[in-house]
Amino acid sequence: MNRIKHYAFKTFLALSNVHKSVCRVFPNALINITEHSGYYMGIKNVPDIKNSFIQSLESLGYILHTVDKASLGGRGIDIDLKNPLTGQAMTGSSSGTAMNVFLNINDIGIGTDGGGSVLAPALALNVCSCIHGLLGKDAVNEGTVKRSTDGIPFTASLGILSKELSHIQRIIYHQIPLTAESHSHVNIAIDSAIDLPYPKIDITDKYTLSRQALIERLECLLQSYDIIISKEGPVDYHGFGESIFGHFDQGTQTIQQKANKGFIRVANMCHAMAVTVPSTELSTGYVLICRTTNKTVVDTLFKLADQLKAPKDTLVEQYFGRLDQYFTGGKSV
Repeated sequence: MNRIKHYAFKTFLALSNVHKSVCRVFPNALINITEHSGYYMGIKNVPDIKNSFIQSLESLGYILHTVDKASLGGRGIDIDLKNPLTGQAMTGSSSGTAMNVFLNINDIGIGTDGGGSVLAPALALNVCSCIHGLLGKDAVNEGTVKRSTDGIPFTASLGILSKELSHIQRIIYHQIPLTAESHSHVNIAIDSAIDLPYPKIDITDKYTLSRQALIERLECLLQSYDIIISKEGPVDYHGFGESIFGHFDQGTQTIQQKANKGFIRVANMCHAMAVTVPSTELSTGYVLICRTTNKTVVDTLFKLADQLKAPKDTLVEQYFGRLDQYFTGGKSV
């Protein structure tokens, strides 16, 4: 199948909205797709993503294709959508944006992240993601301070989701003003569950700590290390990771903790850059965190992310990557 036909199928699938993840489709996006260039972009259905930022991405060849469903009220779980891999409630709040990347409707998705709303859905679907406080800085209402469901003030960051880490890296390097000052050594600390030759840190309590305590832990780590790497998940598989549900009693809190959301809950609240890449395990991946605009550190972070990223799952790609399976062909008479 040639490239233009392939992108036509992406639009057909968006229009059919089989998984209820699309709010609006722009079919004329296909006009901008050629055999050699153009990529589809979806955006979360929130006012934070401004036209000026969308236009800056369109200058890179990312064409606005869909407006994507978001969870009601920014909840960490979207009870209206099902995770295509697990059949359970989809992780929020950039739920539809993550799903439309996973389903190959879009090459990239743009969401917003206050307390894990980009990073968690990405991990839940084994796709890549990145948040950065400076991403689309001129396009975001920086004065909007919100409160998480557990009462912590934050300003949302924009985030990128994609199956291809290269798309994310390209956008970050285009959008973020990285500094080139010398940085002779990059200090890296990793989760004890990760097999890399760097100093290990004990963060086994990352799922059970309160969000405020976890913020304090990450703040402390980022004062000592340039990059922190945590393995997290399976997200929202053994538990229900949402604060409204978890606040009732000890039983619901325990179920919430079993959702295995660690530093992804607080990276934005610590004003950090975070990248997630999938592992070979279901709804599980690596979270790489730094808090700098130093190019050497960011270069190192992306190199480590590429090293850790699992290859695409062949069976998943065969099943969900065949866009023609959703449609039937007509017969000549």
